[in-house]
This record gives sequence, C-alpha cells and structure tokens, in this order.
Amino acid sequence: MVKNRLEIPVEPTPCQSIEVLGVEVVVKREDLNHPVIQGNKLRKLKYNIQPAVQQHQTVVTFGGAYSNHLLATAFACQQAGLQSLGVVRGDELKENPSIWSETLYQCQQYGMQLLFVSRSEYRLKARSVSVQQALQQIGAYLLIPEGGSNQLAVQGMAELVEEMTHQIPAPSHLICPVGTGGTLAGLIAGVSQSEWSCQVLGVAVLKGLQGVKDDINQWLTDVNKVVDWSVYHQYHCGGYAKKTPSLERFAVAFSQKHGFELDKIYNAKAFFALAQMIKQGAITSKHRPLIVHTGGLQGGVF
Repeated sequence: MVKNRLEIPVEPTPCQSIEVLGVEVVVKREDLNHPVIQGNKLRKLKYNIQPAVQQHQTVVTFGGAYSNHLLATAFACQQAGLQSLGVVRGDELKENPSIWSETLYQCQQYGMQLLFVSRSEYRLKARSVSVQQALQQIGAYLLIPEGGSNQLAVQGMAELVEEMTHQIPAPSHLICPVGTGGTLAGLIAGVSQSEWSCQVLGVAVLKGLQGVKDDINQWLTDVNKVVDWSVYHQYHCGGYAKKTPSLERFAVAFSQKHGFELDKIYNAKAFFALAQMIKQGAITSKHRPLIVHTGGLQGGVF
C-alpha cells in the first residue's frame, strides 16, 4: 500500500557493465526497480502522487495508447486506494476496444477510468471541453502532466544520480531517452548537485521535439552548477513508436547478446544512438559512458 508517496526500493538497482563495439558501457538497470511502476516512472511519480494521497484526491493524467506513465499511475493509484482518470489521445479508440493496446486494458484492470479525446483536444490537455466537463464531475482532483514531467518529477529523478554516486565513479557521458523531458531534466539536476563532470545526452524518441529544451530549462531554474547537456534529434526513427529495420535488428541482437531487453519505444532508440556515437568515434574506449535503462517494457519489445 502506498502511504504518502511511492517508495523506492531500499536496494539500489544494479549498474551493469557491458561491452558495446569495443567500449565498456555501464547500464543503470532501472527496468528492475518495480514490476509495474517501472524505471523512471517510479521516480517521477514518487513525489507527484503525495498530495493526492494526503488529500484523497482523484488523480488525473494524460497519455497515448502505449503510455507507460498511464499504466504506472493506474497501478500506483490502485495501491493507494485512489481513483484515477487517464485522458487518452485518440477518440477513435472510444468505441473500438478491439484496437486498444494491452497498456489500455491493463490501465482499466487497475481501475483507471479512460477518457478518449481527439488529437486537437488532447493538445489542449486540461483546457479542452471534454476534460473540463470530466473534471467538474470528479470533485477533488490532482492533475499530473503528461509523462509525469514537472518539478516534482525532476526532484525524484535527481535522486537517481545521488544513488549512482555510491555505486560507480563519475562517467564521461550520461545518456537517456527523452519524451516529455522530465527524466533528462532530473538527471541534469542530479549531475549538478553531485558535481559530476560529464556530458548529459538525451535521445529524442519523437519527431519535432525541439521545444523540449525550453521545458527542461524551466525545470532547471534552481540548478546552480552549469551542466553540459544536449538533446539528439536524429534517432527518432520516424517518430514516436516508429521503427526502422536497422533499429529492430539492433534491439534483437542486443537482447540476445546481453540478456536483457530494450523496449521498442524509448530504450531501443537510446541504446541504438549510443552505438552510433561509438561507431562515429564520438564515444571511444577512453570514455566511461553510462546509460539509464528507463524501463517501459510494457510498451513492447522487438
């Protein structure tokens, strides 16, 4: 049962060393931290859900049909005895459950009500007519942004870096996939607080995500030490949940070689990007790259 927040496991997730194209890479195995609220979602929800638990509010949040954030929120609310509402992008799903993802079915099984809205309404989030009407019927509610990304998520993710300072020496590069930007912002904040001298690199998994840098910067207003960070936009493979034959081949070969899987939406692209950086000589055997496996395996693997 969730008491006043989500509890991070007492035992830190392992930092596993693997070899990628002749370079030793450390993988922070956040995919092992929880069977359902997996990876970065556990840390992003840790402080976000606290006010709803204290005031017994309905949690309202947003996501697409394959959103691991929706699933994590649904499960966390069920465990806490809270009601939850997921606003889902795509009104074509409303009357057609035969095309629902397994994620949506699991959200429903964990007690989450699903509100399907058009893409134009989804862009408006809580300002859309459909969502406003739903909120009026709910009573007391807590809004958590899409992907769980906000200042509270940054706080939870920054703790991941603090955890890693007790496990490994400072890396040369710290890499993660990027969707809404909260995970990357948290890692940047954690690197600043821990005074690691490393590059922090985000791999955008959506097309047209250039504006995410503005979101990240607004969450970093309290960061004192300047951190060298950037977002790479050339590895989205066509857009969110899109793939290329080379990405698919890479992910399958990777799991066969290293014995753990990469979800096809986020981590396959981040690990693929790391491999390309090594091929191009941007990261060499002289470096100490660290990549965070952010979980999300419920979204499917190749």
